[in-house]
Amino acid sequence: MRRVGFAELPWGVRVVFGLAAFNFWMSIEEFVINRSGVWRYMPGYKRADACIWDLMVGIAVCATVWWFSRSRSTPRSN
Repeated sequence: MRRVGFAELPWGVRVVFGLAAFNFWMSIEEFVINRSGVWRYMPGYKRADACIWDLMVGIAVCATVWWFSRSRSTPRSN
């Protein structure tokens, strides 16, 4: 059985992966940043509201999914 690369997965699976990664950020934001008071030291952060930090994480998640979705010109051997 051969290993399936991220680029070979259907788009729906890749989108769900991106949503799960963003949901992970939202959990960290809620359970760590908001509850411990770290948000006071983050410039531009708005507690319990969308802010520049959410935008940056969203862009990073989209860029990561795009990066791993690119097909490779030469297959890798294991």
